[in-house]
Amino acid sequence: MNIIRSIIFLLIVLWLFFKNTGLMKIIIIPFIVCGLAIMGKNICLLMNKNKYANIFSKLYVITFLVFCFGFLIWVDYSTIKNNQYGFTIFTIPFWLIGIYAVRKKLFKTNKESVIKPIMSKFNFSVVVGCFLIGITLIIGIVCLFIGITETYKSNEIAKDYITTDGYFSDYTIYNSDEDGITYELIYTYTVNGEEYTISTNYGTNHIPEENSIREVKYNPNNPDEAILVGTNDKNFLIYFGAFFTLGAMAFIIVILQTKGVFDKVKIDVVGLYFGIVFFIIGVGIILFQNGTTSSFLETIKSLGLWILIPILFIIVGLIQTIKCLFFKQTK
Repeated sequence: MNIIRSIIFLLIVLWLFFKNTGLMKIIIIPFIVCGLAIMGKNICLLMNKNKYANIFSKLYVITFLVFCFGFLIWVDYSTIKNNQYGFTIFTIPFWLIGIYAVRKKLFKTNKESVIKPIMSKFNFSVVVGCFLIGITLIIGIVCLFIGITETYKSNEIAKDYITTDGYFSDYTIYNSDEDGITYELIYTYTVNGEEYTISTNYGTNHIPEENSIREVKYNPNNPDEAILVGTNDKNFLIYFGAFFTLGAMAFIIVILQTKGVFDKVKIDVVGLYFGIVFFIIGVGIILFQNGTTSSFLETIKSLGLWILIPILFIIVGLIQTIKCLFFKQTK
């Protein structure tokens, strides 16, 4: 299962690597190395080659730490350059965690260290870790709340709108930088013989076929007021919030597991949670992309062979969920 997960992770980061250009490609390289290291470690463990597994484990740790410190340096440089010192201060806990991780993972410490008595009273890693998990969870919940609230308001406004077909007619450049070009799609709809246009409020790198259909809801009293049915900028907030919330909850559940909270539970709670999360991610990717197209077939065309990634997520998630629910867990 660990090897399958690492393969899925590698497929995702390789897809992102070939989809992007410039700086984004450089950022993705450490994730590719980490993915290869995890896969190599698990293969070596499967073959009982513990010595080589330790080498891959060290490679993963070093690559991850290099990426983290490089990212922190870039963030601090950008914030100081733009006089946003508040963000620079916010990175201090991450620097401390990184330094602590280097000390713990790469260097053997003296057990009689003067710091040890202090750390026994004040567990630095636990406090900072809990702080970061809490911040991540709060960010996720806030994004979910705003996204769901704004979606509800939009639905309330459009509940009396009339649905019609909008035909893809043109596009404009939404954003263009070293990471690539995204497009704002323009759809045309007709009301009482008069044509109107509406555009997406987000950028996409997929341009649909000419005259492909997408549903439009318009105000019967003012046809110029309309919304596109499906994915919009508010959905981005919901998906972003869900990602942060599920990620933070994963850490919380793992911590509870290590503390023995689930010892009396007959099922593998952690495995079940990750199975459900994998399934949600797979379904979410397809639904999100489907919301930007006119049909499921066009969704498959827009993803191409990369449709295999969410399908693999769904399959692995289902297998993991079934295994945790119906098969007795091993200690």
